[in-house]
Amino acid sequence: MRLRKEVYLVLAVILILTLFIIFRPKTKSDIDSTNLDGIEINTDTADSYIKFADNDRVGLSNPAPMFLIVNGSVIKNPDIKAIDGSAMIPAEKFAEIVGAKLVVSEKNGDEFNLKADKKKDLPGVTFRLNDGSYEVNAKSEFMAGKPVRDGRTVYVPVKSFFEAYGYTVTYTNGKKVKADEYPIIPLYQQLMVYKYDTNKKPLTKDEAIKKVQDELKVAYKANFNKKYKAPDDSIDRMNPSREDEWRIKINEGLQVKAENDRYYVIPVVYDFYVDKYTGEIYSFYRGQTFVYKKFDPKAPGSLAFPG
Repeated sequence: MRLRKEVYLVLAVILILTLFIIFRPKTKSDIDSTNLDGIEINTDTADSYIKFADNDRVGLSNPAPMFLIVNGSVIKNPDIKAIDGSAMIPAEKFAEIVGAKLVVSEKNGDEFNLKADKKKDLPGVTFRLNDGSYEVNAKSEFMAGKPVRDGRTVYVPVKSFFEAYGYTVTYTNGKKVKADEYPIIPLYQQLMVYKYDTNKKPLTKDEAIKKVQDELKVAYKANFNKKYKAPDDSIDRMNPSREDEWRIKINEGLQVKAENDRYYVIPVVYDFYVDKYTGEIYSFYRGQTFVYKKFDPKAPGSLAFPG
């Protein structure tokens, strides 16, 4: 009889643990990597272009168009235009980014609906050409600017439509910026748009620095063929060797100089962009061609200036 009770108790505990695992509240969710790795931007005005990791090269006009960056990824061909003082984006492109479908009203060719997949828990939006009001989940609101048709393309205000979908929208000219709104692409105009799962907590600055330190220690071993050792009193700090210089830099010289919604910026011999959500580390080389590349600490010359 006693044995039977113990068996029931064990089964009850197993059942409780199983139910807890199935129905426990989710504390975090995965956030995908960005498309920053492999992006190149040629800043030569005679032949400026942006090339993505898939080798798709897109020519840039002079002056360059406004870039659109969503959750840390550079959007390909956003076709943003300034119309009547408002930044406008093709409605089809907007729908593609947020995961909605653009549908023309059967009753009125100037009225459009943005229908979202119900699984994505996104709002429904109805808008009309040349009308400054729109309906978000059947509630009438006003937008900054009016949707217009340019040729065959329907444009909608960037700020109003992204904000209707819960995104934060910031603008920078890429030159005069705040330390917490550092441009992902320096020198160029860009709209930085973002929305993250609130259950997913970003890295702290200290955690980001620790990740860079760990990667640089691996790079140290790969470059000097010896395990990293913290600097001690034997180092000539006034005239350190290249090896000792790196020992000091790794141990004492790392700090976050700026950040934006997605990355911490930590300067070494080039800037490191540390993804706040995935922990991935990208090197950014700023020459005539901007190069963004995932940092490989074991690669030859990983501690050398890439220019």
